[in-house]
Amino acid sequence: MTVQYITLQICNVVTLLTLIWTGPTAEAVIYAYSNSFMVFYDLPAFFGASLPKEGLKGFLVEANPQNACTPIEGPPAASGNDSFIALIRRYECNFDVKVLHAQLVGYQAVIVHNVNSESLLTMMWNNETIKQQIQIPSVFVGESSGNSLAANFTYYKGAHVILVPESNSLLGYYLIPFTGVVGIIIVVMCTILIARCVQHRKRLRRNRLSKDQLKKVPIHKFKKGDEYDVCAICLDEYEEGDQLRILPCSHAYHCKCVDPWLTQTKKTCPVCKQRVIRTAEDSDSETESLRDPEEEERNEQDSERTPLLRSSPSTRTPSFGSMAESPAHPEEEEEQVHDSRHLLIPGAAVVRA
Repeated sequence: MTVQYITLQICNVVTLLTLIWTGPTAEAVIYAYSNSFMVFYDLPAFFGASLPKEGLKGFLVEANPQNACTPIEGPPAASGNDSFIALIRRYECNFDVKVLHAQLVGYQAVIVHNVNSESLLTMMWNNETIKQQIQIPSVFVGESSGNSLAANFTYYKGAHVILVPESNSLLGYYLIPFTGVVGIIIVVMCTILIARCVQHRKRLRRNRLSKDQLKKVPIHKFKKGDEYDVCAICLDEYEEGDQLRILPCSHAYHCKCVDPWLTQTKKTCPVCKQRVIRTAEDSDSETESLRDPEEEERNEQDSERTPLLRSSPSTRTPSFGSMAESPAHPEEEEEQVHDSRHLLIPGAAVVRA
């Protein structure tokens, strides 16, 4: 099923719905089948039986006389369970009289058509006694509908008609496939959304430490004289007896400060972004990040925003919250100054403090 085919079907459904909504107001419809198929709008009467939910199918026969103000001829001899529907012209007498005459000769339903007008009317009764006798349903259609039914869809043309009530109207028939398409789209979208949520949760879980993994990271009880000074998270100096979490990168933090970060945010050092524990999932995620340029760019931005505070052999700068480098001995400083004198350009003046 191609996209063009689906688009065409949706356009057809929208066009049909537009035609239905812009068509004449009706509470029921008539389906007429022969060599062709047509739909006619009608209004049910306020007396007699209601149309069955599944519709009433039968053969259409013009009444004789056409106005049915006097007793009319009966339908053709029925074969099996065939039903017959009388087509009667408006005027000359009341609606209830017309329908009663059709019922008395064996018709199962009546269609009354307008004369010189396309207006749809709701047929009312005039006599309470006649109304109580009527047991068959009846509907009212416009003049052009009645003429088309008489010319193309009567019993003698080999056609049949179906009277469909309001609950099973044409709008409902066309809304069913439309609703099905919309439902399928919603199901697909929900499935994609759920899959994305699952992937996101897996990614978050992969980027955090579990409780078992956190227990593998060593804890150090701070004592005076230790080469740790300040927690980089709360910026408080360490005090005697503080529980410090020592990460593989040699950065130390209060357990109460770094544990929520490792278990709820990321399993990396808050300062240098080095991973605390590497697993097989980490290698897979790194492979995925190499395939995803956006993820790689975000990692680069994170590294740019957070300066690396780890100690470097070249700079001899102590890292923040980790062991500090011991200062150079005076003899070493003197040797460095002596060596630097040999690097001076000949002829340049040496400025001494």
